[in-house]
Amino acid sequence: MRLKISSLLIASALALAACAPDTPPAPPPPVELPAPSPDAIRADMEFLASDDLEGREAGTPGFDIAADYVAEAFTEIGLKPAGDAGTYFQTISFLRSVRAPEGRMMHVTDTATGAAVPFTENVDYAMGNSLSAPSIDVTGEAVFVGFGIVAPDLGRDDFEGLDLTGKVAVMLSGTPKGIQTEERAYYGTRKFVNASERGAIAVVTLETPTSRGVYPFERLIREGRLDSASLTWLGPDGAPFNRAPNVQGGASVSMESAAKLFDGTDGNWTDILAAAEAEGGNVKGFALPYTVHLTQASTHDQVQSANVIGMIEGTDPVLKNEVIVLTAHLDHIGITKGIEGDQINNGALDNASGVATLLEAARMLKAGPPMKRSVMFIALTAEEKGLLGAQYFAENPTVPKGSLVANVNLDMPVLTYPFTDLVVFGGSRSTIIEEVEKAAADMNITLSPDPVPDQGLFTRSDHFRFVEAGIPSVYLIPGWENGGAEEFARHMTSNYHRPSDDMANAIDFDAAARFAAIKARIALALANADERPLWRKDDFFARQFNGPMEP
Repeated sequence: MRLKISSLLIASALALAACAPDTPPAPPPPVELPAPSPDAIRADMEFLASDDLEGREAGTPGFDIAADYVAEAFTEIGLKPAGDAGTYFQTISFLRSVRAPEGRMMHVTDTATGAAVPFTENVDYAMGNSLSAPSIDVTGEAVFVGFGIVAPDLGRDDFEGLDLTGKVAVMLSGTPKGIQTEERAYYGTRKFVNASERGAIAVVTLETPTSRGVYPFERLIREGRLDSASLTWLGPDGAPFNRAPNVQGGASVSMESAAKLFDGTDGNWTDILAAAEAEGGNVKGFALPYTVHLTQASTHDQVQSANVIGMIEGTDPVLKNEVIVLTAHLDHIGITKGIEGDQINNGALDNASGVATLLEAARMLKAGPPMKRSVMFIALTAEEKGLLGAQYFAENPTVPKGSLVANVNLDMPVLTYPFTDLVVFGGSRSTIIEEVEKAAADMNITLSPDPVPDQGLFTRSDHFRFVEAGIPSVYLIPGWENGGAEEFARHMTSNYHRPSDDMANAIDFDAAARFAAIKARIALALANADERPLWRKDDFFARQFNGPMEP
């Protein structure tokens, strides 16, 4: 049952957004759409990022308050309910796992002699919860598998010649350099699946210089992230979704401590790291002379959380059955109990800004000219838990699956500067880019390539679940020009997944309105284009997921 909250609380916040003066940014948006309102975006963000919502973690009352707010906003805008049973909500049941206070251990021994190799929790290794079962106890010989990449297009199989049956896969974090950035990110999402398919019962992940630069091992320990809940959605039969069923548990090992696993082998850890950081990351796997025993204790229960879905129905009697989907994730990471002081992760830029600009784009489009195709707006749940709300919708859409023809996603737009360019992840892969280019040109915005390929952003947001369903998709963020590089770096180092990502930051609401305007402009163009979006001929992702391609 959904949480019932104060209608006065929602109504007052929505009134601020709806009645906010329409102060257009410079330059003004195209004449065929109403001007965006910076003040409406401010009001929506202030509500969604308030302390009262306690970080909007999926499966908590704070998220439900946010979901109810978005549903009320959809009602005010006049969107058609497009969730379950004539409502705005697509309610999802999740299995939730939280690590228990005790019961974790990684014990390493010399396979030949039984001698123990010292590994200490929170010094050498870290362990979270397990979704496989409340109690995990597995033992297996360790096998180093390099990056754990299987890339048939590149003639690469890091598992070649290795026996993983009933064993523990020891793999490097991340993916090798030198592979096209988006394809490289995709290969990274398959690593645990690869290990599971080859019979591995657990995975031990080793920190590298590149992974340390993105999210250091010591930060994982210091900030208590391992105490947060993990989720997986339950299918109609009640079974938990799991792509790597053989992998029951795992641990992360710091870069310095990983050297212990290579003592007495022909592989020197320093040399392995050097090879891993080089172009191509050509690191060969081999059996290690150690046995790993892992225990993990978790508490399991079930929770519900909802995607919030509204629609503007198309006017063309045929094309209205083709749906353009605009998405932004509504959830954030909740409360971090392992730090002093402010513990609420408000998620102002991640992703209250994305949802607020989604709402503003919906307001503009609803009041704008007719659209031939239907346009759906989804505030997604459980993105921070593994893109789960998007995955559930892509697998179980509330409209016929074949009607979904494109996805345009917003996630963590850093709106603290007057951006002049746009990064379109996945842009070159489908004909969506043609409409993006037109919209950008009309608004004097240039397009820029992926500026941070090492971070694999193409697979780290909700649009990728639509890609996996074969649907042409792109992900938009403001670009690196005009101060963007500095602002993005500042956000990532100071605010990302921290309580400081709140409304105290100097948010540029004129830039936010400009971002909403280009989103609306792109959606309008896609809805009225002569042809539905298609993948480029022989595109990598179209081939992987059987998506519709150009002739």
